[in-house]
Amino acid sequence: MADHTINVCDDWNGSQGNKVTFVNDTDGPCVISQDDSNTWPFKDGPPLPATGSIAPNGGTLITHLKNPLANDTYTYEVSCCDDQVPKTVTVP
Repeated sequence: MADHTINVCDDWNGSQGNKVTFVNDTDGPCVISQDDSNTWPFKDGPPLPATGSIAPNGGTLITHLKNPLANDTYTYEVSCCDDQVPKTVTVP
C-alpha cells in the first residue's frame, strides 16, 4: 500500500487502504469533518482528529482510507482552509 503526505488544504488521489499523513501548514488549528451526508472515506472518524485539532504550522495527523472503498471521488470539509471549499480524494 502506498503512503501519501498531503497538505490538508489540497485535493489528492489515493487507493483503498492507503496510509495518509495530513500536514497542516496553515496558521490555525484544523479539523477534518464529513461533508454533509457524503460518504466518509477514512478509516477513522469523523471528525479527524477525534479529539482536539491538528496543530497549525506543520502539525500532522495520520489515518488510512477505508478498505474496501469503491472507485469514486469523495469530499470532506477542512476547517482551516482559506477557500472554505470541500476537499476531495479521488480513488481510481
